[in-house]
Amino acid sequence: MVRLGGRYLPIIRIFVNVLRVAYNQSTMLIMIYGDDSFRVNQKVKQMRDAFREKFDLTGMNTQTYPVDGSTKYDVGEILQAVCSYPFLGSKRMVLIRDLIGSLKKADQQIWLDGFSRMPDSTIVVLWESDSTKSIEKKSLFVELSKLAESHAYPYPVLEPVQLNRWVQERVKEFGGKIEDSALRSLIERVGTDLWQMSHEIEKLIAFANGVSINVSMVDELVHANFEGKIFELMDAISKKQTKRALELLVEERLSGANDHYLLTMLGRQVRVLLSARSLLDENPRASKQELADALSIHPFVAQKAIEQAKGFSFGDLRKAHDFLFDFDYKLKSGRIKADLAVDLVTDQLIQ
Repeated sequence: MVRLGGRYLPIIRIFVNVLRVAYNQSTMLIMIYGDDSFRVNQKVKQMRDAFREKFDLTGMNTQTYPVDGSTKYDVGEILQAVCSYPFLGSKRMVLIRDLIGSLKKADQQIWLDGFSRMPDSTIVVLWESDSTKSIEKKSLFVELSKLAESHAYPYPVLEPVQLNRWVQERVKEFGGKIEDSALRSLIERVGTDLWQMSHEIEKLIAFANGVSINVSMVDELVHANFEGKIFELMDAISKKQTKRALELLVEERLSGANDHYLLTMLGRQVRVLLSARSLLDENPRASKQELADALSIHPFVAQKAIEQAKGFSFGDLRKAHDFLFDFDYKLKSGRIKADLAVDLVTDQLIQ
């Protein structure tokens, strides 16, 4: 007969713990992260909804931390949830927001120990909002990636070709159709912000009412974000479309745009175009990726810059850059107003 009490009980507990660790190799840990917060959130929602539908119709085995909008992590509370068995179910899901991105290396061991103890009935989802590069450099990410059942879902900002495909699929998903020219115009106006893009697509499909979305619909309904407006303005300037360039400036001012910020953005774009023009002068077949790598900008922005730079000479852009430098000094000394500086720079670029 085996005695279960007294001095034998601690030995039995140790044996049970050893077995638990041995069978924990199927523990599932999922890391979802990246610059594209829209797709990160979509993936988290997809996984949470699928889990609830399959394992947790009551919602009693799905927990998210930190709770109530807090940014504090109660280590004991969270790891207790991670290491607990599900209540009247076969699985538990614990979602933890921005742990990897915010945790200091000195504090990570307690989390690694906790995750190593969780039963195979627990699914942990680490939901991160930092960039893919930033997260993948974190020590905790590196260590967790070594686990046999860890899964990483990175979501960087979409490349131009991927963005085109995403918009087309999103339009189709909502039951709409879009012309190629309208697709290009929509992407130029909105860029890579998929939160705004999704909203604009829904609005356009409702307006189109069964017909294909065209350029005029995009022009009428979609107000470009600020970066999109700068792209439009530089497009008009590079093509010497004076009337269109002035219209865009008026539109931005009427919508409340600050001329100081306009001047700053113009300066930034001129510097990007200078680099693009220099690259093209050295190699007329230079790619957007070369410019993106050289300036650490998104390939979508690099592609637009290369297209626009072809409408200027290096000397023209250098003059505009010198103008901007001079106006910056005069603005700070009160010798010129921002709106006049913006108009003069625009005129210089068009000339």
